[in-house]
Amino acid sequence: MRPARSIALLVALAAGPAGAGCFGADEMPARAVYDHGRTVEYLSRDGDVLTYRSGDTTSKVKDGIWPLEQKSPVLAAEYRWDGLLPDLARVRADGGMARAEGRMRQGGAAWVPILAEIEILGEDRQDWEDCRYEVVEFRRKLTVDGHLVSDSVLLFAPGAMIAFRSDTVDPITGEISTQSLIGLN
Repeated sequence: MRPARSIALLVALAAGPAGAGCFGADEMPARAVYDHGRTVEYLSRDGDVLTYRSGDTTSKVKDGIWPLEQKSPVLAAEYRWDGLLPDLARVRADGGMARAEGRMRQGGAAWVPILAEIEILGEDRQDWEDCRYEVVEFRRKLTVDGHLVSDSVLLFAPGAMIAFRSDTVDPITGEISTQSLIGLN
């Protein structure tokens, strides 16, 4: 191979998710499979809002961080946030921490207060097959009506909206459950 072609190839590979099988803002995966059997089906992406299904629950999230809606045969939840919700780049620029308050409603019940706290723990690159993704490790806590309901650490590629790993603490038992990505197509 000629030196110029070798350098061009190295530059292209180092640039990030590009090429066949790499996902980004313009092309999302169809499905992500995790080591404990969980499957996430990517349904649509409209700018910074991702709609996906896991099991019988369909969810909408903004920037992969902020829940907007969840629907299943037995549960429907909607979220209304006060003010603008920052993406991870804005959280990083603002010192690595963000807090958002709003209201949540399940079914026809009354609206209750919700608090989301985000803390960026680190940034790195994640290689997946022939692709390299810029990832952010962040912790997200959700408190609903004064009760902690979710405490998770995610290794997340914001450009592709792919969670490579999640560590979730059960708010009742304190037990940590880890799920790692094993398949992506």
